Amino acid sequence: MKFILAFSFFVISIYCFGQTEKQVLKDENKNVGFFNITRFGYIGVTNLKQERFIEGEGNIFSDLETNKAHAWSLQTINGYFLFPSFSLGIGVGLDGYHNPNFNTLPIVLDTRFYFADDSDSFYTFLNIGPSVRIGGENSKFRKGMVFNIGAGYKFKVANNLFLVSDIYYAHKTVSFTDEWIGTSDNVIKANGFGLSLGVIF
Repeated sequence: MKFILAFSFFVISIYCFGQTEKQVLKDENKNVGFFNITRFGYIGVTNLKQERFIEGEGNIFSDLETNKAHAWSLQTINGYFLFPSFSLGIGVGLDGYHNPNFNTLPIVLDTRFYFADDSDSFYTFLNIGPSVRIGGENSKFRKGMVFNIGAGYKFKVANNLFLVSDIYYAHKTVSFTDEWIGTSDNVIKANGFGLSLGVIF
């Protein structure tokens, strides 16, 4: 949480420093200043590994069945373009996994590199951060870590309306106890590939 607050202060400071009353940059290509990306995605799980600690036996590793294993994802990202080709942001999402069933609330650092200073551009991105548990002991969210890396395309579909579509590799480590993944005696690692479509504001 301290990291998120520090990052928010950093972004706001950059924004205030870069603005003057005499000069306001035009954002015709959606690559200047603050932005929001809200996207919806699907993840097909291709690999599931479980690590359990059993008293007297130690750590037991096993591969889980991936038949029909998938996830639906909703994410909103707020960030700032440091340059027209590079942005930093904070993303908050909801991921619902099925077969096995569990939910996560990831809070990630989002970095994006755009290949062209234009309304239409290919980009690469990286998400990394924790999945947090809110709501106390009755919460259905699982603690863990998230790592996504991928590539996509930003394109203009109408005046002031831009879409982003991407494909990415998704890795998630999830604790099935109240403990963090480093001390939990029941952890699942889920790997797969995702597709998403979103709007950039």
